[in-house]
Amino acid sequence: MVQQWMIYGAYGYTGELIAREAVRRGLKPILAGRSAQKLASLAQELGLATRAFDVASVGNELDGIDVVLNCAGPFTATAEPLVNACIEARAHYVDITGEIEVFQMCQRFDAQAKAVGVLLCPGAGFDIVPTDCLAATLKHRLPDAQAIDLAFSFGTRPSIGTVKTSIAGLQTGGLVRRDHQLKPVCNAYRIKRIAFPSAQRWAMTIPWGDVFTSGVSTGVPNGMVFSSMPLAIAAVMWITNPIRRLFSFKWVQRVATSAAERVFDGGPDAATRQSQRTEFWGEAVNSFGVRVSACMSAPNVYTLTADTAVEIAARCLAPLGKTGYVTPSMLLGHAFMTSRPGVQFEWIEGTSKAR
Repeated sequence: MVQQWMIYGAYGYTGELIAREAVRRGLKPILAGRSAQKLASLAQELGLATRAFDVASVGNELDGIDVVLNCAGPFTATAEPLVNACIEARAHYVDITGEIEVFQMCQRFDAQAKAVGVLLCPGAGFDIVPTDCLAATLKHRLPDAQAIDLAFSFGTRPSIGTVKTSIAGLQTGGLVRRDHQLKPVCNAYRIKRIAFPSAQRWAMTIPWGDVFTSGVSTGVPNGMVFSSMPLAIAAVMWITNPIRRLFSFKWVQRVATSAAERVFDGGPDAATRQSQRTEFWGEAVNSFGVRVSACMSAPNVYTLTADTAVEIAARCLAPLGKTGYVTPSMLLGHAFMTSRPGVQFEWIEGTSKAR
């Protein structure tokens, strides 16, 4: 029987990139989303079938589908109904989220997914795949690590979807991992200089999904995640912590989102994606103070996401011997990221290596 898979949210910026990458590899996913009209033009161009439906009423739309790749954000709204539908239809679920709530939700569905032989792998793109594999690599090098800190530098203009997610999160502050638990902290809780592959840059802690997933993948109790940021912006984030609750008001969210839409109209074009690169850094330390640090350089974040998401979805079409909730490195191993095109990895000299 021919295995069938679906890209939900296929006409969004990243969804379309993923659909085009799938076709470039000779794959034929079914394109899905809420708007039949938006699906039609892309499907006609790519020669693919479509299914139009809302996640609130999936019904029988997953009949015959073996893998669903969800690209429709915000994933806090779309992931759970699709996970439920996938479990009912016995289809594997993959998405490209970076939202902690979605990872936690998928973990709660672990037993149900295992009971029906379904795999749940959220976070199949930037920034989870690179940081998850980097964390697992550091753990492999330093098995008794007690803390793993991670950082990334976008190297690109973010899409409006990413910006909206960031605005929505301002009200809640930051998160770090302490003793296997996520602990709330202020925005820009830590600001530091980090040695990325091309240069040292200022970075601040952020409450992104990596702080959760890296703990699941490695079992390391402590960790923080940093994003490169101009020092002035990081300082403003820290200084304005006392008024961050203002972002809980819908009118403030609307004003901020409206302003963002005027600045961030879409993701980068093809030429920009070709020229830009994203960078990653990670450091593990054990209770004796032994430190191991490494960094990676990779293609533009959207090119990277299209590559890893299609690869993970395609691999889910074959028997994997795993079910339930998994992170990318748990599914495909810590070396998965370094096997991808255009990725460069190096250990940072001058750090103490594990014996």
